[in-house]
Amino acid sequence: MVSSERFSVPLLAKLIPDGVRPGTILLVEFDPESQWFTVATTIIARWLQEGHYAGYVAFARPPEDIIRDLSALGVDVPAAVKSGRLLLGDWYSATLTGGRLDSAKPEASLFEPIPSGFRVRSLKVADLSVVWLKTAKEGPQPHDVDTTWPAGSLFVGESLSVLLRFNEEKAYMEYAETRVLPEDRRFGRIMLYGIVRGIHSEWLYKRMEAACDGVIDIRVIEQEGVAKDLLRVRSLRGQPRDATWHTIEIRGKGEAVLTN
Repeated sequence: MVSSERFSVPLLAKLIPDGVRPGTILLVEFDPESQWFTVATTIIARWLQEGHYAGYVAFARPPEDIIRDLSALGVDVPAAVKSGRLLLGDWYSATLTGGRLDSAKPEASLFEPIPSGFRVRSLKVADLSVVWLKTAKEGPQPHDVDTTWPAGSLFVGESLSVLLRFNEEKAYMEYAETRVLPEDRRFGRIMLYGIVRGIHSEWLYKRMEAACDGVIDIRVIEQEGVAKDLLRVRSLRGQPRDATWHTIEIRGKGEAVLTN
């Protein structure tokens, strides 16, 4: 049974004063030029420093960039990985080869181990669904270490827009709504899924918003001739939240903070 305990998510604690329950899924709709990636690494870094478990799914950047940013924020990444509290998923490498990575071994798993976690060899929903069905039938696979984590572990999916480069929207939504999101809820994960604003169909955004528990906007808005980085919690089902815009400030070593 998933715990009913609530967790305060770093950076968002004042905006969601009651915290979030395990199994909460938040959609982050971000401008492509926004500070979302810095916000994401700041949240993960502070979460790890509080002693929790965290996963970072790197879609748009190589894992080395994530490791660099977390290290700059004071995280001992090798120690966090070794202790089993940090898992990095490399979904980026396959974007460089048309959505699939070849392997010298025909029987190689779609999820290959790497020092920081795992690398996915295909971004195609058809391939990913096969692995999911195998897991449902045979139980967790070697890359599924996070299935042993406590409820309330925090995950960031950097940018679903990368997956959508290699899949039709309807096929992706079927996969997300019948496999991915139910599994996130079942294991009590707190999920932040990023998606780029303005490049997909309105149908997709509405389906994603309906499937998630809340929506966070991260924007770059010009005010009085100055471009400002802003964040708000647009919606959150069943609990109070601060829905006003807050300025994102980037401080030394790449830390994001909300200043108002």
